[in-house]
Amino acid sequence: MIKSILEEEDGIAFLEHVEVTEVTTLREGLATQIEGDVESLPLVKLTVKSGKGEDSTTTELECECLLVATGRLPNVQNLNLEKANIQYDEKKGVLINDVAQSTSNPNVYAVGDCVANVPRLTHMSGEMAKVVVQNALFDDTWKVSSLVVPACMYTEPEYATVGKVKFTSPEEEEVDVYTTTLEHNDRAILDGDTNQGMVKIYCAKGTDTIVGCTIVAPRAGEMINEVSLAMKYGIGLGQ
Repeated sequence: MIKSILEEEDGIAFLEHVEVTEVTTLREGLATQIEGDVESLPLVKLTVKSGKGEDSTTTELECECLLVATGRLPNVQNLNLEKANIQYDEKKGVLINDVAQSTSNPNVYAVGDCVANVPRLTHMSGEMAKVVVQNALFDDTWKVSSLVVPACMYTEPEYATVGKVKFTSPEEEEVDVYTTTLEHNDRAILDGDTNQGMVKIYCAKGTDTIVGCTIVAPRAGEMINEVSLAMKYGIGLGQ
């Protein structure tokens, strides 16, 4: 939905499934840019290729700013974790069980971005730390899988999620999906946001138990909190 809004309202074009083959600086920007003076801005040329073999095509694009989103990887390779019998995946991080213990050394707990298969969010690290304190110091069995941690990207409109929103196998797809737009929502109508809103809620198949939610709307970061509370306290969609 965000893509369609950007295309229709802002005239942004998307090139998908392409490979960047070359980046060339055509003009260095001035240290102090002058408002309204295009020549004071840097200029970069990108060469991108789409398709394969004889069907591939090459396109050249020019821009003043290039944002490179490389993602993040856990930096654990040089910690000598093998000596402590701590298994890890170089791309995902330290392997843990549901009580945040190392799968190969139960005397070690791990939290945060260095851990495999958890959201890389600051507040996720904090919630995992609570689990570890409770389990390591008080011999409890709090579970990482029980954590309900929302996330929001502050785009325009905002994009917020909580719980399971991606399903990669038939077993994981055992959900009922409920989708609605903000087209008839009174507040959205007054704010003029009726074409920029969508709520999608996933429930366990045949039940009203919420397992995940995606919201695209100008205040999605606020709206997602209601769904998060419902999930945390077991309040079903029908309630």
